[in-house]
Amino acid sequence: MNHVSWTSILIGLALFLFGIDYLSLSLQELSPTRLKKLLSKCTSSTFKAILIGCFITCIIQSSSATTALTVSLINANLMTFSQSIGIIMGANIGTTITAFIVGFDLFQYASFFLIIGAFCLLFSNHPKIKGLAQILFGLGCLFYGLELMSLHLEAVSELPEFIQLVTLFTNHPILAMLGGTITTALIQSSSAMIAIVQQMYHLKAISLYVSIPYIFGCNIGTTITAFLSALKANSSAKKAALFHFLFNVIGTAFFMIFLTPFYHLFLILRFYVPVPPRLQLAFIHGFFNIVSTFLVYPFYKYMISFIESCFKKNC
Repeated sequence: MNHVSWTSILIGLALFLFGIDYLSLSLQELSPTRLKKLLSKCTSSTFKAILIGCFITCIIQSSSATTALTVSLINANLMTFSQSIGIIMGANIGTTITAFIVGFDLFQYASFFLIIGAFCLLFSNHPKIKGLAQILFGLGCLFYGLELMSLHLEAVSELPEFIQLVTLFTNHPILAMLGGTITTALIQSSSAMIAIVQQMYHLKAISLYVSIPYIFGCNIGTTITAFLSALKANSSAKKAALFHFLFNVIGTAFFMIFLTPFYHLFLILRFYVPVPPRLQLAFIHGFFNIVSTFLVYPFYKYMISFIESCFKKNC
């Protein structure tokens, strides 16, 4: 049995999280005022807001950042609670872009991204080149961190405790879902947890049947960021955070009820359209968020009324 280097795994996770945050901040800095204006003006229709929320999250690589930005706009009275609904739903779809980036297996370019990015940051003063260098450096940290984790995750998969945990999750998928919720809430990044799940599935350390509910749980766990952003904000911002939570709970509940048929459907699709393991989970993550949006969209006004009534009763 190989020795497990928890230090290397934690360093890899730290690099991955830094890469996501640095990439997100770098992309936001390219046009911070435009992003805020785009968010604050997308109030004419909920469907338009969904598209813009998805677009912005794809650009800045973080649904947490989009949601936190939305909460800040609500708190500044630049957007109402009802106007934020579409942004939040769209952000959930847009966040799947990170899973697809991981799924396309660009790890071999990590060193290239880091070297070019660092070189340009040190020796260039041109704003556009520096902005591009920040993006490359962020991507390099993201991929290098994940590669560092993957080198040691295989040893984790051989631990008897891990094997017992996977067996437990296989027999009780709801525990896998809760595991995804808790671990994502702790590190405040669904992208990082889903990337780890993608890697473990790629290494055949966990099965598809365990990976799917774990990813569902990650979508609930990521809502902690919106709650933290809204702690000191006004009631409208708190309502937006609650909607984000309920939206993901409803989507997760729906898919958990139909987990077995969904699992068998995906097995059939995987047979006819073979794709790499990491990319398989990226498609599942994307499908979950798109279907959840279509599921909630016809009833979002009822959800708004429910949340409003909860706050009136001091819930």
